[in-house]
Amino acid sequence: MQARDLMVDPPTISKSEKISHALQIMDKKSTRRLLVMNNGEIVGILTMRSLAKELGSKKRTKPPSSLPVVTAVNDAYTFVDPIDDFNDVVKIMKEKGGVVLVSRNEEDVMGWITPSRILRNYEFEGIASDYMIENPITVRPTERVIHARYLMIENNIGRLPVIENGKVVGIVSEKDVAIAFKEFNDTVPDRHQEARVKEMLVSDIMTRNPITAKADTPLSEIQKIILEKNIGIIPLVDDEEKIVGIITRRRLVRSIPTN
Repeated sequence: MQARDLMVDPPTISKSEKISHALQIMDKKSTRRLLVMNNGEIVGILTMRSLAKELGSKKRTKPPSSLPVVTAVNDAYTFVDPIDDFNDVVKIMKEKGGVVLVSRNEEDVMGWITPSRILRNYEFEGIASDYMIENPITVRPTERVIHARYLMIENNIGRLPVIENGKVVGIVSEKDVAIAFKEFNDTVPDRHQEARVKEMLVSDIMTRNPITAKADTPLSEIQKIILEKNIGIIPLVDDEEKIVGIITRRRLVRSIPTN
């Protein structure tokens, strides 16, 4: 299988569009990233993580609704040739992260390959505990959203299990954080923001009752859930529903052997 067999058309947006519009497109297309273009040329990638970082920044002089997409763009992409094989694409994604753009000349994008596209074209063996992340970074429901945002940015992760008494009660994602800060900044007057932002708690924005699995769940089943439900993390729990680790979409990609 070659890169051209794995690629799909990337959702795009102009660098001059507003961040609020980008969030609408992401929601409509159920995606965490957009390819940012300007007059047919690649500007970069807009991700939920970069949005969460930008929207929570105190250095802005304008509300998020009027910020152009280009203020939150990043260069988290790598080019591959359309005839590069599956093994090469996976190796690049594991080493570089981000998305893989398919192009013959590193200018004209034919398509892109996301982690989900890789997972849809690989058959996993083994069980979740073989590749789970032990002792994952977590937050409590009573912690502030600004702290959850800090942990995501500092550790370059997109989702945090929310733990109470050792049990998983929710998941807070970079999408949750980005939307929360957009709505906060659009509705709370500037003079009140510094005080009010401390009132935003993880419990206010987290997804409750997330899907969990046991550590002995086959990886193929974990893969199926992640793809069918379009989720990026599954907390793994023991018989008492206490967290023992997590499996993420990226972790699955990194578990694929490459030469």
